[in-house]
Amino acid sequence: MHPAIELFRGIAAFMVLTSHYAYFFTSELSFLNFLQTGVDLFFIISGFVFAPLILSGNIAIKPYLIRRFFRIYPLYFFSLLLYYGFAPDDPQKFTFFIDHLFFLHTTHSVEELNFFNTAYWTLPIEAEFYLLVPFLVIASVKNKYFLGKIFIFAILLKTILSFQTDFSNLNLSAILNAHLPGFLIEFLLGILLFKLYAKYKDKKIPLIFHLLIIIAAIILLYGLNLFFLSHDIEQITNGNLLFKSYFRFWCAISYAILLFPFLFIINSKSIFNNVYIFMGNISYGVYLFHNLTPQIFNHFNYQLSGLTGYLLCLSITIMITLIFYYTIENPARILGRKLSKTVTL
Repeated sequence: MHPAIELFRGIAAFMVLTSHYAYFFTSELSFLNFLQTGVDLFFIISGFVFAPLILSGNIAIKPYLIRRFFRIYPLYFFSLLLYYGFAPDDPQKFTFFIDHLFFLHTTHSVEELNFFNTAYWTLPIEAEFYLLVPFLVIASVKNKYFLGKIFIFAILLKTILSFQTDFSNLNLSAILNAHLPGFLIEFLLGILLFKLYAKYKDKKIPLIFHLLIIIAAIILLYGLNLFFLSHDIEQITNGNLLFKSYFRFWCAISYAILLFPFLFIINSKSIFNNVYIFMGNISYGVYLFHNLTPQIFNHFNYQLSGLTGYLLCLSITIMITLIFYYTIENPARILGRKLSKTVTL
């Protein structure tokens, strides 16, 4: 995996963590809340990672699905068990647990969506993209303009879905908005980013151009942050067409622009390469476990606040992540790769 991708995968995880820990510092809307858009960076990265497979025109579906299952589900399952143990008592607790096992927790109610771990809402979207990848591979072979057509379709679909405004009632339109149809465009941006990288990776691009691109991306993100801070959070998530349809879309574009020059600046020969790999390795665990740590403290009626609370929860999250990385996540990935080699199409 490209070291820049590993680095930014870790950055995205810590962005989401920080956005969820923002209450340690303030109860008001702040830049820390804007960091929730690290989710959009994740989607860009996923599109980039699977782009070579999609553009190759060749996929062994069963081996692919086995690798994907063992990549995300075992760690998710064990994290869910921990959240279940520390979740408050509720008559629907076990029902919610069963729904979560099958990634159905974003199809019934907002209460269920947030019951165990608010970060779980993105996992069905990722899983749906994984299931779509084989179809993208096949369709791309049959029609070389297919990805361009589906890009336009994804924009139109997102716009149509954005006319749904009441997310307190998860009807069909709201559900589609919170699943792959509402975020497909961001994965496709990741694929486009890979195509641009593949086109220019062997060419000498002056460093000044990379710096100008980084500055442009930062300016765009800063503007989006100001827009975010100037509106109530409910307007951003549940508001009109402009807010819902294009705010996250522009965030995703900004992250794709920001990531592009780092694909050239960072390489595997860097003295920090092990750091980049480490960031990528812990990203999934940090994303899954970061909301568990405050719940553990709350379970024992221990209230945290300020920088001390942030650093304590951050440190414990990393420790939990490392334990589960070496005992569950990495062994499961290795097992998935071995099993995938024993099956055919």
